[in-house]
Amino acid sequence: MTGGTDLLPLAAAMPVLILAAAGDLRHLRISNRLMLAMAAVFLLTGPMLPLAETGLRLVAAAVVFALCFALFCGGVLAGGDVKMMALAMLFVPSSALAAFGWSFSAAMLTVPLALMLLGRTEAAAGCRHWASLQTPGKLPMGAAISLALMLLLIVQAAKV
Repeated sequence: MTGGTDLLPLAAAMPVLILAAAGDLRHLRISNRLMLAMAAVFLLTGPMLPLAETGLRLVAAAVVFALCFALFCGGVLAGGDVKMMALAMLFVPSSALAAFGWSFSAAMLTVPLALMLLGRTEAAAGCRHWASLQTPGKLPMGAAISLALMLLLIVQAAKV
């Protein structure tokens, strides 16, 4: 697509992604209401995309849901993580799937590192009650997914 219209759904989802990341950092939970809001954003902005692009995004979301559901069954992911990851794929342009893979990898490294550093600073006094800082071994995937989508938007928008 030209002109960046394939990024409009992702740009529109940013407020929901920020709230989901914040909620997951604080409570290690991804709100179902926020996931419904994310789906609503796609339902409202998706019609701006060509039908073929929408179809590719739906296929990607279905594949990711199946893979993440298997990880859920194995106890690797929580239910909110599965829902958010599948919904996230609706916002990734089909031409940017590889870029999303890279941004997700970067986010999966950045979030735990940032939490580790935050937990060791005096500036984190207001954050010490966050579940993500209180629960060793638990990664707030909602924060990583949100960060990955934000990075993707920045990189893809720079190309337009």
